[in-house]
Parts: sequence; structure tokens; C-alpha cells
Amino acid sequence: MRVVYALIKLALVAGFLMVDQLAMANSLDELKAFSKDKQFAEGQFEQEVVSNSGKVKEKGKGVFAFSRPGKFMWNIQKPYPQLILADGKNVVSYDKDLAQASIRPLGKAIDSSPAALLFGNKAIDTLFNITDQGTEDGKSWLLAKPKGNETLFESIRIAMQNGLPVEVRINDAMGQTTRLKLTDWKFDKRKPDAFFEFTPPSGVDVIQAK
Repeated sequence: MRVVYALIKLALVAGFLMVDQLAMANSLDELKAFSKDKQFAEGQFEQEVVSNSGKVKEKGKGVFAFSRPGKFMWNIQKPYPQLILADGKNVVSYDKDLAQASIRPLGKAIDSSPAALLFGNKAIDTLFNITDQGTEDGKSWLLAKPKGNETLFESIRIAMQNGLPVEVRINDAMGQTTRLKLTDWKFDKRKPDAFFEFTPPSGVDVIQAK
């Protein structure tokens, strides 16, 4: 009888291990499927910046949208309005309080940013070294590190749930972590190209960067 119980226990353990391995494999598969299948979307986000000592330095919230290839909007609404907008050719960073906008060619800028993992159109494993990190709180996590050297962050963790990225944690060279929660995903309608074009408000200082 003890032998039978031992075999049952062994089978259960093996089953749990197999499920865990499948979940680990699915985190990258889910992100690749998201990049391929979701050509446009919009939603909401909450973000907080945490220092290397664990102190929350800043909190914010806003809305986002993307349309592959190369078009996305990241609009921080609170506490300080800031807009990042890409129209497929250029990317604009607009600070409403400073009345200043900087424009630079999109080029490879998106390739060296976390946006490439979420909104880009290139194969993500050509830009990042990606490893599965298993499951936690019902989410499948993966770790991505940029292959290039010209980046402002060291690594990024993404949590996938039901085929969507729901949490993002970006670690920068200063030891800070930016935590993002992505919610209220909508796939109803693709935004028109004009939505991603920037028209400077009157009095805004526009800087054309190279």
C-alpha cells in the first residue's frame, strides 16, 4: 500500500512540475503571440518609481495606445502631464508644464526601449535576451535584457496574464525601478494615423534633436 501511495505522490509531483514548466514556457510564447496578433490597442496604466532603497519617489497614471508598426502614445495625466508620442517616423516628448517638446527621429530609438517589447513590430528575441521566470500570483513572468549597449535601462520584467502584459518592472542603471500596471485593455478600433501626430500648442518651445 505504501508503494502505491508513493507512486501516486510521485505522479502528482511530476504533474505539478509539468504544469509549472508549461507555464514558464508560455510567458515568452504569450508575449510573442501578443506582439504578432494585437496590432492595435488602448488602455490605462498606473506607474510608480521606486528608489534603490525601496522608497516610492513618484506615482502617476494615464492612458496609452499603439498601432503597429511604430505608432504609440503614452500619456501621463497625473500628477504632472507628460506626453510621449510616436508617429512611425518621429518620437515626441512633450512636457506641458515646461511648455517644451523635443522631437527626434524614431529610427532605432524604440529598439533600445521597453516600448519595443510592448509596442514594437520587430521580433523581440532579436533585440533582447529573454528568460522565463515562472509563475507568481497567477501570472507568468519573463525577464528581458537588451542586447545593445545604448540603453537607459538594464532589465525589464513583464507579467503575462490571459495573453496580455499586465505588469511591467523596469530597472535602470541608477538602481531605480519603474513599476507599471496595464489595465482596461481595448481592441475595438484602430486609432487613425492623425491621432499619433503631434501639433505643438501655441507658445511651446520645440527642440529638434538628432
